[in-house]
Amino acid sequence: MTRIFTPELFLVIAAILWGGTFVVIKLALDSVPPFLFLAVRFWLAGIITLFIYRKTLFSKANRRWDYILPAFFVACSALLGYAFQTIGLVYTSATQSGFMTGAYVIFVPLLEIAIERKLPSLRTWIAVVIVVVGLFCISQNGKSYEEFQNEFGFSFGDGITLIGAFFFAVYIILIDIYSKKIPTQILVSFEILLIAIVSTFLFPVESVFLSQPISVQFDSKFWIGIFYTSVFATIFTTQIQTRYQKAVSPARAGLLYSLEPVFSFFLAYLVLGERLGVVGAIGSFLTLFGILFSEMGKWNKREE
Repeated sequence: MTRIFTPELFLVIAAILWGGTFVVIKLALDSVPPFLFLAVRFWLAGIITLFIYRKTLFSKANRRWDYILPAFFVACSALLGYAFQTIGLVYTSATQSGFMTGAYVIFVPLLEIAIERKLPSLRTWIAVVIVVVGLFCISQNGKSYEEFQNEFGFSFGDGITLIGAFFFAVYIILIDIYSKKIPTQILVSFEILLIAIVSTFLFPVESVFLSQPISVQFDSKFWIGIFYTSVFATIFTTQIQTRYQKAVSPARAGLLYSLEPVFSFFLAYLVLGERLGVVGAIGSFLTLFGILFSEMGKWNKREE
């Protein structure tokens, strides 16, 4: 692998593609409820995945019972992350959701210590603190500097999205553990199909959770969202993550993934006309600076 095409570069590409999901999902949720969107998104991705990986998935060598439980844990963490993120988008903006999802950078080093008994570097901890402050400022977007000084707090949508961020952090840690032991095709396929199945069962009862009537319209916004999230933001990014994240520490990967909300803001600005106030702009700057700070001095030292 050449110096240009490093694992970090592929993780950044994944973050860019994920950044686009906030806008397309926000638009699609005007037409369908969250779990219906998730069900269709992951059934389409699952069918495509089964076709692409059919030889590997159905080979005798990969029919191993010891793959089932780890793949199940990976799939469950991804499912909970996507579910809370998508529900949160009903109650908050694409910009807010993007940056609040980026809060998994807070949880990854803590989970890395608790689960893998690895202690992140001092530079990583400093970068995490900077990014956390930036994300908090973003959560206060829309308030003037004076309002920010006198009153601050998380909205319901931000809180739901933050729960999703925690499960995405769990997912990052589990990918770091199991992607080195289980074939990528097995992890990707099991994860996608489990999310599709569970979302299908939850769709009929989700009106209870959302406390609002369900409206379904299979219009262009819905289908564009389904195609983008199924092909680019599910199959392609999951393949990247399970293949290349194993070469990068979980804490560092989490910081690279924090570029996702930055890209989501730019797209939300262009497509939805969403804006950042003074406090939000400060937060976006801090988030970017924290990510860049974590990478300074490491680029030339990473083992190939």
